[in-house]
Amino acid sequence: MFFRLAPADLSLMQSASHGFDLSHDYDAPPEVVHRSFLAFVGEPPWSPGFKGVDWWTPKGELDGAVMDELYSFMTMRVHVVEHDPSTRSVAYVSRWSLPLATRMVQLVETSVLPNGRTRLRYRIAYTPPAIFRPLVFPVQWAFTQWFRVSLRNLATLLERGGGRAS
Repeated sequence: MFFRLAPADLSLMQSASHGFDLSHDYDAPPEVVHRSFLAFVGEPPWSPGFKGVDWWTPKGELDGAVMDELYSFMTMRVHVVEHDPSTRSVAYVSRWSLPLATRMVQLVETSVLPNGRTRLRYRIAYTPPAIFRPLVFPVQWAFTQWFRVSLRNLATLLERGGGRAS
């Protein structure tokens, strides 16, 4: 990965110039939704283009994890800085194969709704380099569509019983 990003924390959610805020409701308990989202379960994977994870820390241990997420069109080195199973995970990206950000933080949260379903909220905050600001709108639109398809695919997987809580 050619492009280094500065470390980021949750304060970037307030100060970043750009970001995503997506959610989807699932008929599965929070522990299944949260773990399935973070573990990319399913065959084929629910996230289009997902190829796998190269772990720099013990495989599957998300608290403090460092991993390369591999996609057909990009690779990202992700550092999990906070992990509360079934509830919340915070990660920042330190390296990326695409030159689209100088800092990026991701927040994944689950909550139980009054109807018993689980809402997963996925937020990303990022700061694009000045040279790429003219491309932010079309790139963000494409990534938003990809994230929406991914969240719907996860719902389909969980409906088929393909999620796991461990």
